[in-house]
Amino acid sequence: MPDTTPAQRTASTARFVLMAGALFVTEALLRGSAMRAAIASAILAAGTGLLILAKRSD
Repeated sequence: MPDTTPAQRTASTARFVLMAGALFVTEALLRGSAMRAAIASAILAAGTGLLILAKRSD
């Protein structure tokens, strides 16, 4: 099994967080919940921040 760098692990985590956030946003919009959509947007922002951080560290 190949070793991964910390940046690669962070990028993998960021992709997972972005996927979860996207699903959460979709669910919130389908239900029409503004608060859930706001929280999901914060999750997407956190995932995006992680991905940017991972890309910069390479």
